[in-house]
Amino acid sequence: MGAHSEAAAAALFTGFLAFAMLVSCNTEGDILYKQRQELKDINNVLQSWDPTLVNPCTWFHVTCNNDNSVIRVDLGSAGLSGSLIPELGGLRNLQYLRLHDNNLTGTIPKSLGNLKNLVRLELQMNSLSGTIPASLGGIKTLEFLRLNGNSLTGTVPTELLYLVLAGNLTEINVAGNNLKGTVRSNGFRAMGVHSAAAAAVVFTVLALSTLVSCNTEGDILYAQRQAWKDPENVLESWDPTLVNPCTWFHVTCNLNNSVVRVDLGSAGLSGSLIPQLGGLSNLQYLWLQKNNLTGTIQESLGNLKNLVILELQNNSLSGTIPASLGGIKTLKFL
Repeated sequence: MGAHSEAAAAALFTGFLAFAMLVSCNTEGDILYKQRQELKDINNVLQSWDPTLVNPCTWFHVTCNNDNSVIRVDLGSAGLSGSLIPELGGLRNLQYLRLHDNNLTGTIPKSLGNLKNLVRLELQMNSLSGTIPASLGGIKTLEFLRLNGNSLTGTVPTELLYLVLAGNLTEINVAGNNLKGTVRSNGFRAMGVHSAAAAAVVFTVLALSTLVSCNTEGDILYAQRQAWKDPENVLESWDPTLVNPCTWFHVTCNLNNSVVRVDLGSAGLSGSLIPQLGGLSNLQYLWLQKNNLTGTIQESLGNLKNLVILELQNNSLSGTIPASLGGIKTLKFL
């Protein structure tokens, strides 16, 4: 190939690369503009959403971080109608999505579960229908979920309830929908959560029309799983749909199907211990040594009145040693 041909090829490649970078740079703008196209905007609040701009960071009602990536969309009480597009799940750095008090219809896209940095999702007081996507339960950063005042049907996904039990999701409001069914959970009661009449329930922290006890120990252990990162998939068998956790790997039960041992030393786990572990009332052996656990040792572990061995060595735990551990008279090895 001659020098002229090589130069032409290089220029073509450079031009293609620059174009690809431009397209990639404005993907979020493309998504938001497509959402605008799906909405009726009688108040022209989206007039500034101009797709010819390099990125959407100058648009009204949109906030970006220092990398020009969208982290907030604030469109509450904006007079909007129409449906949500599945492409919204591509706003990978989005932390706040506030679309409350509009007239949105259609379903909540399952793809919103891809928003792994989402902290607050406010879709209340619209006309949304269908079920609550279970995928929302995979957003471990989610703290506030408001879906009240819609026409949602079905039940609250178990995955969301485990986010509550893990201590992540502090407010979930689904009142004023057409939800039904029951939820497993002595574990939620242990958190100070109480049931309320279906007609007047407001889900602050958690309340459902009917709370029933079923598998408290399984709920607690599954919530702990949700709070951990498990790169080696050692907890893959921890299936919350089973009647009890006695068939899970690394868990041993007594003849009454109550958990007495959890063996997870050198398992490659990271994350923190949840306070609900103190609800494993018959636990005798808790082995969590040689992982990368962080945070503090929970005071609630002092409630494990049958504990014989507690091994938390070789982790990255901080804080003080809870005095409550001194109340475990059965404890032999710490």
